[in-house]
Amino acid sequence: MTDADRIALRRIGGQQLDDVFVNDVEMFRAEMLDRGRLWLCCYLRGTGVEGDRVTFEVVARGKSLEFNVVEMPQGTVQIEAPE
Repeated sequence: MTDADRIALRRIGGQQLDDVFVNDVEMFRAEMLDRGRLWLCCYLRGTGVEGDRVTFEVVARGKSLEFNVVEMPQGTVQIEAPE
């Protein structure tokens, strides 16, 4: 990750999301959608798009959690390139 990167989405073997970095968040929200599903949202500033955000969903599957990106920002945001 470089100093210019604002978002890093690192995956295990290019598949499962493992590590997330979101810099310069204007507002953070979390909401339980149901008993086994959590929605997370990071609203970004300075992208030129009103209400720009990156959102995630965490789903409980048995004894494990599945972490996924649901929405990516529409504005100009430096994102760490996948390896």
